[in-house]
Amino acid sequence: MPLERVYALKVGVNARQEALMSLKEGVGRFGWSYVETADLHELKRRIEDDGIDTLSEAERDCYQAFLLELRPDDYVVYINVPTYGECTLARVTSEYFWKWTDGDFNHRFQVDPASVYTFDRNDAAVHPALNARLKLQGRWWHIYAITEFEQLLESIKNGTLGQHVTQAHRFALLSEEIRPHVLEITRRIHHTHPNYSLEKLVSEILEGMPGIREVQLQGGAGDHGADLLATVEEPHPITGHPRQTTFVIQVKSFDGEHSDLRAISDIRRAFEKYPEASEGVIVSTAATVTEDFEEALSKLRSEAGKPVHLLIGPDVAAFVLKNGWELLRYEDHTTQVDQGS
Repeated sequence: MPLERVYALKVGVNARQEALMSLKEGVGRFGWSYVETADLHELKRRIEDDGIDTLSEAERDCYQAFLLELRPDDYVVYINVPTYGECTLARVTSEYFWKWTDGDFNHRFQVDPASVYTFDRNDAAVHPALNARLKLQGRWWHIYAITEFEQLLESIKNGTLGQHVTQAHRFALLSEEIRPHVLEITRRIHHTHPNYSLEKLVSEILEGMPGIREVQLQGGAGDHGADLLATVEEPHPITGHPRQTTFVIQVKSFDGEHSDLRAISDIRRAFEKYPEASEGVIVSTAATVTEDFEEALSKLRSEAGKPVHLLIGPDVAAFVLKNGWELLRYEDHTTQVDQGS
């Protein structure tokens, strides 16, 4: 059954240990229940029959109606239990019930003792969006980060908790979350610049990059395996004198998985035609490559003794956004002018 509701609960400092012990015994408990007449079922009936004004001030304070919404398979998270910065979760197994004892903490519901788990809310496995909801925000509140909470449950199941959050972890998490969106940008590039127009786009971007001295857009049957030739000028690392390097570039417009090996054979031919070329580049709008493609590419690198770079999927979007942003802004501007004329 899919997880629908997660509730965060506040517990008084002096009741934290009691709350944890009760959970381990299979009963979730909640405060604001310090008068004997605070059974929520009874308070709800009185409100429906006679109105809320018939409740005493203490009864109104104890009327925590959200507890009547609890259903089996919901989850509760006790904030700062057993200690500050820790949280304890449990899976609910019954609806609300009332059991009076002297004092407070008499609102109750059953939980699965095997589901009770205490974790550090600053653990690396706790998503930042979930972490933000695990800090006191009142007596109780909904945790709407359901997907992130399910990820936490999976981490508990797999035993992967217990790591500190680092900046590298944050970057990895960001990369994981934005990668599908970046891949979608590559799909849009493929949609607007198929085939030869993609070669022209890459050529225009290269021409505007620092250090690129010359770009030759080859194209056609006589390209000798190089859709583009790019000459890069950079200072020598020792003398500082300028030196030039030639890149042979193959541009492929693909959707989905790239399985065609022609790009590799084309780069091989380009190396033979342009022996001065020191590196090769394959640009493909495909999302991934096949295992056969990876093996053939590895073989080419080994036999040619030269680096052959692969820009594919999200890498293509990153290349266009990083190096062609001014072109994109220019195209936007042109479109606006055309529409206004």
